[in-house]
Amino acid sequence: MAEAEKLGLPIEIVTINSPISLRQLTLNDVDELFALIDRNRDWLSQFGDETASKYPTREKLKESIINPSNPDRLRFTIRNEDGIVVGSINLTTDPKNKKKAEIGYYLGEEFTGKGYATKAIELLTDFGFNQLNYELIYAKVTKGNNSSISALKRAGYLEAAEENDEVIYSKTNKTLVS
Repeated sequence: MAEAEKLGLPIEIVTINSPISLRQLTLNDVDELFALIDRNRDWLSQFGDETASKYPTREKLKESIINPSNPDRLRFTIRNEDGIVVGSINLTTDPKNKKKAEIGYYLGEEFTGKGYATKAIELLTDFGFNQLNYELIYAKVTKGNNSSISALKRAGYLEAAEENDEVIYSKTNKTLVS
């Protein structure tokens, strides 16, 4: 990771025999990611996700890459085995505790049910634990978003708490916390 950052290259997370790869979001991804968001606006909005409303235009998405609202958020495209962008996933350091991070993700509707979300969560969680030394990674999911809850559970996350209309799932870095 350090070498890629020194060279200004995007971080790529891949594993052997994985149906997906993660690549840090760059300006080269704008057209493909915007097209995914644009054709999935209703799908992305059904559980209160703000992705569709945050990026009403290609320019807004481009601007979010050039001048991110949170520079500490690592944003990745999720690509399938054919290299097609199927979604996005991010990891954001908790501002109150630098040893914790929040994971967030979405897939286009046409790419659900293929295990992509679970694998992306596993890859980014492992990266957060092994490369960034997070002790805990959590996700906030709107109650009723059963697909997202299932993906988190398959990735080893456990229900930790409830807040209003959200359920919080978390996973602890077993190598750092005894």
